[in-house]
Amino acid sequence: MQKLPSANSPLKFRDFRESKRIWIKLTIAKAPQTIGSGLINGVIFIGLFFCIFSACTPTKNSLYFYNLQKDTTLRNLVSKNYEPAIQKNDLLSIAVASLSPDNAFYNAPQSALGPLAQGTAGTLAGYLVDTNGNIPFVKIGILHVEGMTRKALKDTLEKKLIPYLRDAVVSVGFLNRHVTILGAVNSQVLSMPGDNMTILDALAASGDIGDKGRVDNVLVIREKDDSKEFKRLNLTNNSIFYSPYYYLQPNDIVYVEPVKIKAGNTSHIISYVSTGITLLIFILNQLLR
Repeated sequence: MQKLPSANSPLKFRDFRESKRIWIKLTIAKAPQTIGSGLINGVIFIGLFFCIFSACTPTKNSLYFYNLQKDTTLRNLVSKNYEPAIQKNDLLSIAVASLSPDNAFYNAPQSALGPLAQGTAGTLAGYLVDTNGNIPFVKIGILHVEGMTRKALKDTLEKKLIPYLRDAVVSVGFLNRHVTILGAVNSQVLSMPGDNMTILDALAASGDIGDKGRVDNVLVIREKDDSKEFKRLNLTNNSIFYSPYYYLQPNDIVYVEPVKIKAGNTSHIISYVSTGITLLIFILNQLLR
């Protein structure tokens, strides 16, 4: 078999016909490599195309505050000074500071049974608001606290302790206040250390929504007296900042709806792509033999 000269080697031809014949042979010999390279590039392009347009591009439903313009100011928002009232079954932490020598007596270990009683292992120690909305307190006796804010209870205790303690200062906190996060996030029960936890705070503490959940359809379930309220929120626009559900209340349940994936369409697309890539690889192997 006659050996063809390489494409870069110098050629000396006796006439025009011989040079034309050798040029044709060189072109045919290089054709499979050129076609193969083109097919490889085509496969890579198809893969990148589906990655960019199917998986890598975020949708409007996964973006927060999509309708906000740059450098804007929102006014008349929902008040952030909301302070929830004390409810039945709340577990309260009450600490008393005073210049009186018997101050420690008012800070004895507490439990659901009231002051001076020891809490059991694994339970929080505090003052449990009973079914009548009352708590017992040292020296003062039974106090009706349901409906009070923490500040109102603080002021009441400081006033009632004047006959017993010198310059008493009282602090009141909640021990069992929480919100529950469910759905397309890291589901968990979050304690409420303060009174102004927002729905954004709760979602951030749960790892954010991401691509698996719907930012435009977040459900808040709230207890109100003997009923439950269901409110769906759209976090893709600025309406959330005007909603009374922006600030969460104790025992709220936040549910993030998962994104619905159409399994049928997805399986068809994957099937078509895999079949096309298999066919291209087969043709490439045949041409490079």
